[in-house]
Amino acid sequence: MRDSGRTVSRRGGRGPKIERIADRYGLDGLGDDLVDAWLGEGRPQRSLRELEGDVNERLVRAALDEAGAHVLEGEAENFYRLLTSDDVTAGSRTDARNTLRERGVDVEQLEADIISYQSVYNYLKRHRNVERDDTDDETDATESGLATVRKLRSRLRTVTIDVIDRLVKAEEVFIGAYEVEVDIRVTCTDCDTRMTPTALLSSGHCDCDHDGDE
Repeated sequence: MRDSGRTVSRRGGRGPKIERIADRYGLDGLGDDLVDAWLGEGRPQRSLRELEGDVNERLVRAALDEAGAHVLEGEAENFYRLLTSDDVTAGSRTDARNTLRERGVDVEQLEADIISYQSVYNYLKRHRNVERDDTDDETDATESGLATVRKLRSRLRTVTIDVIDRLVKAEEVFIGAYEVEVDIRVTCTDCDTRMTPTALLSSGHCDCDHDGDE
């Protein structure tokens, strides 16, 4: 069911992140689009995970447009994948960041503005008070776990950068321009499968025998 009103509160930088980035990048109607897409009003229903990707791809495209860069078809989606996917190598992610900088994008601001699954969930549930009749499969423990891992990984990256910057200023460490990558892998010691947390939680298993006979 939908909330009775369609008015979104505007409190500058104090509102939900969805509203703040909509204001910053001129994404008019973003909040209403999320509500309609999740409820399936006039279109197929989208999951929370799909909506997370939809918003972030629009965000990358808007950042490129704002910088005056010509955006090819599929390019914004690819940049979003390179910036966020667990399966992207550190070198590929650094190349993507450098390319965006060369095209005039403030990469640090863009990465700070990229939303999480939890941001979409909080916006729809807490700020728009909307519910769906069915049970969204991404409100389960798996999605909650993924959101927690991503949040901790982002926090670790931020803390590491702060420590390095502080030591550089104190002339305890000497380094040129740098990037910090937090690469998390889960290894099953029985079958030697090594995968990202996203791959593990999405598939639900490693390469061990899962015939269900036990």
